[in-house]
Amino acid sequence: MDFNLDWLLIPDYKAPGNFLLIFVILFVGIFLRYLALAWIYHEWVYKKLGDTMPYRRLHQQVRLPQVKKEIRYSFLGGLIFAFAGVVLLILWQSGLTQLYTRLSWWDLIWIPASYFLALFIHETYYYWLHRWMHQPKVLRHFHRIHHNSLYTSSFTSFSFHPIEAGLQAIFLPILILVLPMHFFVLIALLLTMSITAVINHSGIEVYPEGAQSNSFFRWMVGATHHDQHHLKYRCNYGLYFTFWDVWMKTEDAGFTKRFEDHTRERHSAINS
Repeated sequence: MDFNLDWLLIPDYKAPGNFLLIFVILFVGIFLRYLALAWIYHEWVYKKLGDTMPYRRLHQQVRLPQVKKEIRYSFLGGLIFAFAGVVLLILWQSGLTQLYTRLSWWDLIWIPASYFLALFIHETYYYWLHRWMHQPKVLRHFHRIHHNSLYTSSFTSFSFHPIEAGLQAIFLPILILVLPMHFFVLIALLLTMSITAVINHSGIEVYPEGAQSNSFFRWMVGATHHDQHHLKYRCNYGLYFTFWDVWMKTEDAGFTKRFEDHTRERHSAINS
């Protein structure tokens, strides 16, 4: 069975006119997706749930000047990610990637397996990249832009210096050169990256009380986990999962207590 994407192969992406057209389409999609996800999450989760369950919020709403600055850097990041997207399409059109569209019975196993394998590889890449970006000189030159948002919001999720955005954008074009991956998996990865970035920067914890005792949720990065990274800098470097932080002993020693205190207070407030 084929998931027909042959129409995507018709234009020559290396031709200047087509390159520019696809670049603009990708940029508009990427940037509008960021604005929509960030705004919806901020308005309907941070504000609405926070008003009903006051102990969910990790801190108060950030000020408008910070949000405007985050949107400006996200605009630049969108340009870089759009460029990477066109490069990805050129590589695919040139037959250099491991992307495929044909579905077989083997994909019942390989699609979920390749999805989680890609997440593991991305987590590993990002964790060590992130630790490198916290070297004093590197932090001072570009990673500080993201950390200027000491108290984060969903709009912080895409706010990076262009160099940092580039280092993140190159991951998928390189990954598809070596890892066989169905287009469904690529789309799922893009959605996962966007949604988890918004959740983890939103300033409101959505994981329930007792999550740190759960064998699944224990390994997930959430808003409390990443919020401590922005407050303390030298801890909690994970992207999706906490296992590298645990293995390398870079998880903040007070994280579990803060999460439990925060969710316990929230639970008490809801039941009072």
